[in-house]
Amino acid sequence: MTRWRVLALIAIATLVPALTVAVVLADLPNRARRTLLDSLGSEWVVLALGLVVLVTGIGWVAWSTWRSEQRHDVRQAGDIMIIANVNPAHRLAGATAVERAVNVLAERHANAEHRLTEQLASAHAELTRERDALFAVLSGLDVPVGVVDDLGRLLLVNPAARQILVSGTRAPVAAGRSIFGVFDADDFSPLLTRAIAGERVSATVRNTPIRMARITGPDEPAMVLVIGEPGEEPTGPVVGLSVDLSRPSRPAPTREEWLATPLDAIVFTVLDCETTGLHAAAGDRLIALGAVRVDAGMVRAEDTFDALVNPGVRIPESSTRFHGISDELVRDAPSGPEVLTEFAAWAADSVLVGHHLAFDLGFLAPPASQAGITLEPLSLDTMLLSAVLDADPDARHGLDGVCERFGVEVIGRHTALGDALATAEVLVRMIPLLSERGIITLGQARDAMAATGLASRLATVDA
Repeated sequence: MTRWRVLALIAIATLVPALTVAVVLADLPNRARRTLLDSLGSEWVVLALGLVVLVTGIGWVAWSTWRSEQRHDVRQAGDIMIIANVNPAHRLAGATAVERAVNVLAERHANAEHRLTEQLASAHAELTRERDALFAVLSGLDVPVGVVDDLGRLLLVNPAARQILVSGTRAPVAAGRSIFGVFDADDFSPLLTRAIAGERVSATVRNTPIRMARITGPDEPAMVLVIGEPGEEPTGPVVGLSVDLSRPSRPAPTREEWLATPLDAIVFTVLDCETTGLHAAAGDRLIALGAVRVDAGMVRAEDTFDALVNPGVRIPESSTRFHGISDELVRDAPSGPEVLTEFAAWAADSVLVGHHLAFDLGFLAPPASQAGITLEPLSLDTMLLSAVLDADPDARHGLDGVCERFGVEVIGRHTALGDALATAEVLVRMIPLLSERGIITLGQARDAMAATGLASRLATVDA
C-alpha cells in the first residue's frame, strides 16, 4: 500500500458520508428536508464527532497497513541482500508467492555457488601445494628469506630472518603480519613497488644486504621474494626498522584520516572478553582476552591474541559454568595490567571492534588505567551495525542471532578467542552490505550506529 492509497482512503472516508447526506437531502420534499435539518441541527456535534472517529479509524488502519508493508519490504530487501552478498544458505521466513520464488532462486544460487566453490577449491589446492613446496624449500634455507604480497603482508618468514629481525623490533614477526610493522614504510614502500613491477631491487637492512624480486607472473597475485645475503657488502638504499628511535617512524593516521578511510582499507582488532561476572562497575573483573586482526577486509586467523588473566579474586561457580574458566586455570596467569600492556602493543594502530563493545571496554578500562595505557577511542560495534542493517524491532542482534543470519559458524562459543573470531567473520560480511547502503567509511559507520534505536536504548541502560 502506497502513501497515496492511504490518502485516498481518508478522502473516501470523508466524501462518501458527505455525498450520501447531500443525495438524501436533495431527494426529500422541502418540508421533509426542513424537518430533518431542524431535527439534526441540535445533534451536529455528535455527527461531527462520528465523522472524525470514522476518518481517524480508517486512516489509522490504512497507515498501520502501510507501515507494516514498508517494514516487511525493508526486511525482505535485507534478507535478499544477505543471500546475494553474504550467506547463500539464508532463506526468507515468509510463505507468500514472492518469498517462495525468492527462496527457489536462492537455492539455485546456493547450488551454483557451491559448484563454483568446489572448482575454485580444487584450483586453489593445486596452487597451494606448489606454493607450500616452494615455501618449504625457502623455510629451510640458512639465509634470511621472506615472501611479501602487494599489500605488504608477510606470507612467509623463515627462522633465519626472524632471528635477525626479532631483536630490532617490538612488532611480532610472523606470517600474516604487515611488513610495515617491521620495516619503515617510507623506506620499504618504493622498493616493494619496484619489485612488484618486475625490477630486481637491492637494499640494506641492519648492515645485511637484501635482494627483492617478484616470483609470480603478471596475471597472478603479486608475491615478492625478499632474501638476505649475510657476509656480502651492503648495497642499495638503507631500510630502517619501523621502531628505530634514531629516525622518524611513519606517523599513525590522524582521527580525521581514519574517519574518512573506507572500511575495507582499515586494520581492525576484533576482541572479546570473559569475566568473573556481568557488572564491571560492581567489581567484576577480566579473566580472559581474545582478539584477531582483520586487514583489507579479511580475517587474519593466523594473527591472534589469546590470554588468561588472574583477576585477583575468586571466580564464581556460575561464571565458570558459563565460560569454563576456573580459579585453577588463572592461578599462574599474568595480571590485568600486564595483559593490557601486551595487548595494547599488539593492537597498536588499529580500530577496535567488538559485539556490544561497551561491555568489553568496561572491563578493559580498569587494568588499562592501572597500566597507564589509553586504548584507541575509535571503534565499531557489530551489534549496533546489525541494527543499522536490520531495523526490524523483532530482529535478533545478539551474537548467536547475527551469526545465524550471516552464516557464521561459531567454534568455541563463550571463549574469548572463539567469540572474537566469530565477530570478525560477521564484520567482514557486514562491510559489503553497509557499502550497498552508502556507508563506506569508518565515520559513516559510526554515525549510522549512533542513529539506531538500539544505541539509544543501550545509552539509557548504561546511564
